[in-house]
Parts: sequence; C-alpha cells; structure tokens
Amino acid sequence: MWSLKFTVLNKDSIYTPLTQKYNVIDYLYPVDHFIKKGRIYILGIHILEGKEADKKQFIADLRKNKKVIELEENGDQIVTLIAEEERFYSLLFASELYHTAPVVIKEGYEKWHIAAFKRSLLENIVKEIEKWRNKLEEFDLLSLKRTDLSDIYFPKILPQIPEQQKKAFDLALKNGYYTWPRKAGLEKLAKIMGVSISTYQEHLRKAEAKLLPFFVK
Repeated sequence: MWSLKFTVLNKDSIYTPLTQKYNVIDYLYPVDHFIKKGRIYILGIHILEGKEADKKQFIADLRKNKKVIELEENGDQIVTLIAEEERFYSLLFASELYHTAPVVIKEGYEKWHIAAFKRSLLENIVKEIEKWRNKLEEFDLLSLKRTDLSDIYFPKILPQIPEQQKKAFDLALKNGYYTWPRKAGLEKLAKIMGVSISTYQEHLRKAEAKLLPFFVK
C-alpha cells in the first residue's frame, strides 16, 4: 500500500477559517460520503481541542454555515454532514482511496493522510492539487511512499480500550451508525448490547474520545 501525506491552506473549507479564528484544533475523521446532484456530502466525526469558550464559538459559527446539513454535538465531539461542490473533495474521496488518519485542521491548515494500493492514484492527486495552487494558497507535499500495516491504526488501538467501550464502538460500526443515512440509532444499539441508552451512549462517547485523537499519533 502507498501513503500520501500533505498539508494545504484551503480557504474555501468551512473548518479552516474557524480553527484560525478561535485557536481550535479540529481532528476530523471522514466516515462516509455520497454524491447527489453534483454535490459531495461528507459525514465526519470531529474531536475539538482548545478552550471551552472557543470550542463553543467554533460550533456556533459552524452551525450557521449553509454547507452544514446536519450537526450534532456532545462536549468536545461533533458529528457533521456537509455538502461541498468543490472538485477538491471529490478527488480525495475516490472509491479506491483510504483515509488512514483524521484530517488535522489547525491554524487554518489541513493535514491529510490517505493511502491507496496503487501509487499512480496518489500521484494523480498531487498533480491535480498542483494545478490549483493559486486557489489553495499553499500546498506542501510531506511524503509519498510505500507503507505497511504497522501504519494502520485499528489493529493497534482497539485492544487498548475497555471491553464495554470496544463492544459499543464495534456495534456502531457494524450496524451502520456512522453511515448516512444512519441504519441504526442509539436505542437499537443499546438494545443489542443489553444496556440502557444512556449507558450505551456513555460507552460509545468514551470510546470515540479515546480512539479518534490516537489516530494522529
């Protein structure tokens, strides 16, 4: 498998200006996407890092953006469904690409880490982005190299969380909780696990809070 890492200053992003404005770090993990009527819809889980007041302002401003279709929050964690028209995002969500870590959005910059079995797919992304230098302001290619399974996070981190949290997270993944539209809600997942909704939600949120920031390490 081949790995591509790069940073980009994308001023058209709905997140990057807010990270700069409120000094918040946004760890965004894209979990699903679909294309409808020429627009790409992206479902993402976010972990926010920063001062409490700044994070609240970040979320409040984000809600006002017309590209945000849905937004749910729980403390430092938010789930968003956004609609983008830009080719930039369609390029990065091709079916043969894999997001091996969250997008780290900090001080107005996005840091992407994606992978593919074919080097040529990643080379094409670099060539396309190079064409948009004027629009993207800055683009820095960090690495394009062959990687192996030691660079993939799930085998390493899932055993490191408590069993009940791992079970809650596995159930959510397997039953389509992170797809759009959702195939299962908290009530159904709690019933499968045999616990109350509040207990299941607590297990799931704790698992998300531990897993997502670890992806970038």
